[in-house]
Amino acid sequence: MPQRSDKYVFRSTLGWVWFGLAVVVCGYLLVDMAIRASVWDAFLVTPWLAGICWLVWIFQVSPRIEADEDGARVVNVLRVIDMPWSTVESVRLKYNAEFVLKTGAKVTAWGGSSRRLHKSIRRRAAEDPAEQEAEALQSLHANTTNRDGYVHRSWDVPAVAALAVIVVWIAFSLIQTGGVVLP
Repeated sequence: MPQRSDKYVFRSTLGWVWFGLAVVVCGYLLVDMAIRASVWDAFLVTPWLAGICWLVWIFQVSPRIEADEDGARVVNVLRVIDMPWSTVESVRLKYNAEFVLKTGAKVTAWGGSSRRLHKSIRRRAAEDPAEQEAEALQSLHANTTNRDGYVHRSWDVPAVAALAVIVVWIAFSLIQTGGVVLP
């Protein structure tokens, strides 16, 4: 839904750290295997390590909330939900942002900041980023023009396509090596 440059994008920043760590470790393992064994062996191991990076990406980096004055797009694990503001009853913050639709259904976003459950003494005076994100979403919802629309749910096509490539590559690797070998 939101395609314009003046949109809000809420996602976890720590997810990028985990993804970077996974890429560095997997890259090191691949280079090590290419040096100690062969490039062909590294090629056969690559889909397994790519699968690890894909899992970190899909659970830590990909989930997000994109919002503008027309509506919100919630990208969860393998699913994308586009919601015009006219279909949203309210936006509230539980542990993560939750959209209550006029049909009574709830859409919980995996992306964005999570509410702090326990505030330390040093952080009690500091603003909770999750509350700031929820306030921004509520402000967008309150200042919207009512246009008709419907909630559109779809698959996260790039993530599913990447998974398909990894699975086919793993199958190729297993065929080349004679299958799973247990010690």
